[in-house]
Amino acid sequence: MDIRFIPVLDLDDRQQSLQADGLKNSSQPLATDCLFYAIQDISDAYLSKILKETVFKNTSLNGGYVLLDAEQRPILLPRCCSDLNDIHAWEQLAQGNLKQFWIGHPQVLCEYQGDMIKFKPDASQDHTGFEVPVTSLKQAVQALKDELQQIHHRFQRLAHLEKLKVEKVLKLIPQLL
Repeated sequence: MDIRFIPVLDLDDRQQSLQADGLKNSSQPLATDCLFYAIQDISDAYLSKILKETVFKNTSLNGGYVLLDAEQRPILLPRCCSDLNDIHAWEQLAQGNLKQFWIGHPQVLCEYQGDMIKFKPDASQDHTGFEVPVTSLKQAVQALKDELQQIHHRFQRLAHLEKLKVEKVLKLIPQLL
């Protein structure tokens, strides 16, 4: 099963203030019932305003990672309190560490079954969940880390253009080793 991650921002709380400033987000949310937008699809002008607002208010960038299946359909969305630092939880899970897997609440239940990881995003009995091969998760995490390097460079460039403190902007995204 080919899976991949999409780094996203949750723009639910920001839409009104950004639109009041005359900015419109021309991209579409990844799912109809949420306001998760792929970072790569957010314009520089819109993203610059988000970064300025976040640094000024000393808050975090809500969002995280949407997990897509082989058909590019979302199978797992970020949870409440998720952010881009959730990459570390995904890395730990790919390395076999279930104890460190937390990507917000409600908690996503998961377990290893041989060379598969079974996810149960909803604790209710009527939600069967889904499975992904551990090797696919490892590959998806590595591809995500590569994409995060590009996002890092973009944030850095926008910080310079907007005369923001680069170190404050770069604290908004995970530092990868």
